[in-house]
Amino acid sequence: MDRPREHSLDALRIALDGKMLVRRDGDYAHACQAWNQAWTHRPAAVIAAAHERDVITTVRHAAAHGYKVVVQSTGHGVTVPADEQSILITMAGLDHVTIDAVQRTATIGGGTAWNPVLEKAQEHGLAPLLGSAPHVGAIGYTLGGGFGWLARKHGLAVDSVTSLRIVLADGRAVTASQDENPDLFWAMCGAGGGSLGVVVEATIRLAPATDVYAGNLMYPIDQAREAFGFFQNWSARAPRELTSAFNITAFPPLDIVPEPLRGKAFAIVRGCFSGDLGEGQALIDEWRAWCAPAMDMFGPMPFARCAEISQDPVDPVPAASNGKWLSGIDEAVLDAMLGAVTGGPGPSPMLFAELRHGGGAISEPNSTVSYSGRDGAYSLEMVGLITGPDADAELDRRFSDTWKQLRGHLAERSGYLNFTEGQERIAAATSAFNRKTWNRLHAIKREHDPANVFSHGIDLARRRGLMGARR
Repeated sequence: MDRPREHSLDALRIALDGKMLVRRDGDYAHACQAWNQAWTHRPAAVIAAAHERDVITTVRHAAAHGYKVVVQSTGHGVTVPADEQSILITMAGLDHVTIDAVQRTATIGGGTAWNPVLEKAQEHGLAPLLGSAPHVGAIGYTLGGGFGWLARKHGLAVDSVTSLRIVLADGRAVTASQDENPDLFWAMCGAGGGSLGVVVEATIRLAPATDVYAGNLMYPIDQAREAFGFFQNWSARAPRELTSAFNITAFPPLDIVPEPLRGKAFAIVRGCFSGDLGEGQALIDEWRAWCAPAMDMFGPMPFARCAEISQDPVDPVPAASNGKWLSGIDEAVLDAMLGAVTGGPGPSPMLFAELRHGGGAISEPNSTVSYSGRDGAYSLEMVGLITGPDADAELDRRFSDTWKQLRGHLAERSGYLNFTEGQERIAAATSAFNRKTWNRLHAIKREHDPANVFSHGIDLARRRGLMGARR
C-alpha cells in the first residue's frame, strides 16, 4: 500500500465512532472473517460500523482515495473477497429491529440477522419471510430473492420490501421505494447491495404466522427412488400453504452428528404447512400411509422454531453451495442428486442436494423489483464441506457434472444468486436476468456508481463479470 493512502486511513480511524482495524492490528483477521470459512478477506482496513454516519464516512473516504468498498453482514455468501485495494465494512453494529404490528412491518438495520426479527415479530403472531437459517443476514438474503418456508403462500422475501435506506457511492444516504427513487429500488431488489450501495436500513412486510405443521420425514437411502416418485406426484398437487422439499443427505461420520444418523445417507421429505393444522397433518399422513419413515419429525410447532426444519449449522464452517431453478423434475433429476451426494469412489465432500417446490405466490409477477427467477417449478441446491484443496476441487467437479446432466431441465431464468458464491455467483448472474433487465441494471449502475466503487458484488459495470476465486 502506498504511504499517502495508508496515512489517509489514520484520518478515517479518527473520524469513526465504530472500530477500524488494519493488518498490523491484532484483531484484524478475526474482524474480517466471513461466517463461511472457505472465504478470506484481506482488505486494507475493516470498519465495524456503529451507525449510518460511519458508513457514509467510510464510503466517502474510499471514493476519495481510490479504494473499493466491500460490505458484509454475516458473511454467509461472499462474491469477490476484499483485497488490499478495498475497505471492508462489517454491518453487525447496525442490528436494530422495530416491529409495527398494526402495519405488519419490520424496520431492520443493515447488519441484522433474522433471529431477532423472527423473535420480535412472533410476539405479534407475525413472521418475516426468512429462509432455512435464522442466523443468516436479513438484507443480503432478501435482496437476492429469499426462498423460505412460507414462500409458496406469501412469496419471496424480495417481494416483501417496502423501502430501503441506501448509502450510495458518492456518500449520499437516500431512501428508495416504489414512490421514491423507484429505479434504484427496483435494481437493489434482485441485484443486491454489494454492487450498488450499502443498505443501512430496510422496511419489510411481515406475514401472519403462528403455529405451523412442519418438520422432516426420513427414509433410508435405498428407498430414495420410490420416495422421489411419491414426492413428484404429491408436491405437484400441493396447496399454496405447503412449501416442501425433497432432500438427499449423506451425514458425515463425525461425533457432532447424532449416532442414528452418523455416516448414513437418507432421503428426506421436509416442509412447512402454514394453514389449518389438521389439513397439514392430513397431507403428511399421506406419506405415513404410503410408507412409515425411519424417523418421523413432522408435527405442529410454533413458527418461531422454523430453524428445526432444515437444521442448518449455526457455527461457522468452510462450505460451498450451488443452485439453480429447474423447469420440472423426473428420475433424471434424482439420478443427478444421488450422483452428486453419494456417487463416485471414496467419501464425498457433498453434504446434501435439496429440491424445493416453487410456484404458488413465488411465481406471481412483481414489476417493482428486478428479481426475475419466478418460473422455475423447483429449485435445486447442493452444499458441501471444504476440508482442503482436494475437497474444493471435488465439489466443483460434482457441481459441474450435475448441471451438465440437468442442462435440459433448467428454467429459462435458472440463476439463483442466493445459492451461489464467488465465481459461481458471477456466472449465475448472466442467467438470473434477461437481456432487457440486465441492460437496465447496467444503466442504473452507471448512474449511481460510475467509478465502480462497489465492485465486489455481481459485476453490473460490465456485460461479463470478473471471475472471483474461492479463498
